[in-house]
Amino acid sequence: MHNKFTALKERLKNWLYDHLRLKHTLDFTWALLISTLSAFTFAFGFNCFVSLQTLSEGVWVIDKYVAGGVSGISQTLIIFLNLCGVHFNVSVEHLMFSVLYFVINIPVIVLSFFGIGKRYTLLTLINVLETSIFTELLNPEKVEVIYQIGQYVSAHGGLLARVIFGGATTGLSTAIAFKGDLSTGGIDVIAYWIALKKRTAVGKYSVIMNGITLTLFTIFSCALDGWGHTEIVGEHLARAVFSVVYLFVTALVVDRIHTRNKKVKVQIVTNEEDLGQFIISHLPHAATMIKGKGVYSNADRYIFDIVISSYELNSAVKLIKQEDPNAFIEVLPLEQVVGRFYMRPIK
Repeated sequence: MHNKFTALKERLKNWLYDHLRLKHTLDFTWALLISTLSAFTFAFGFNCFVSLQTLSEGVWVIDKYVAGGVSGISQTLIIFLNLCGVHFNVSVEHLMFSVLYFVINIPVIVLSFFGIGKRYTLLTLINVLETSIFTELLNPEKVEVIYQIGQYVSAHGGLLARVIFGGATTGLSTAIAFKGDLSTGGIDVIAYWIALKKRTAVGKYSVIMNGITLTLFTIFSCALDGWGHTEIVGEHLARAVFSVVYLFVTALVVDRIHTRNKKVKVQIVTNEEDLGQFIISHLPHAATMIKGKGVYSNADRYIFDIVISSYELNSAVKLIKQEDPNAFIEVLPLEQVVGRFYMRPIK
């Protein structure tokens, strides 16, 4: 059954390569679906866990901690406007957040256009627009189920549960976008660009830049409520610690799911000297061959070393086993690769 499905999949793939216009249309449609899922996931998590709206004595109030990326920058700007004497009710603040989220992303979109790729930029722009729309549409004031989910998690898990779930949904949103060769905009674009240049994991760059946002948000919040109120200042500092947990969970989820910038070393021990030519003809990477002998059998062995991206691993192992079922394969994770390493370019 599995072999029939694999053969059918290969035939469909080959047929699509003979109909490139249809293939490009389907690829772009799939990317749009991924973008929409990513935007919805973020908006859901933000409204349920990050910016919790509560109806208290007939008045809507917001219980929030600072998020990462442009969403955190937007929250920080709103706090700064409050500090300058510009205040909003909850509904207007929620709408203001959506507007700021889109506006702040505009210069980043320009950077993406010139620094990464046109298709990537277009899909990222669509994702940013969808996120702004979904964030407003899923406003807890308007959607009862969003309000109830947020209240339940807050009542039974407290702020810790909120930052864990908030970080998980934000990280999942980012990782989903990365899987579709797009991003959620803002700091993700900058971090992705750095990661592509340095060929290393993405999450740590987001943490560094988000740390700056967290610091400013905490300072502005303390200044808004008054530095003289020790109890309130302590609460803001404690929320900053919880926000660090949020950022950690976000980065962990991104690096766990997004494997484009993760490398592994694959070592193959085989009797077949021609296996090396087979490997480099089916994978966009070179390989190194070492001649050796089996200690037990004293027979000639050939050892091939090749470095590939994590997302290529399953297909590489499958190809090698098809050519030589008796090959011994060892996989080692790599922290970083320095030198000429091929990565499929972003369009």
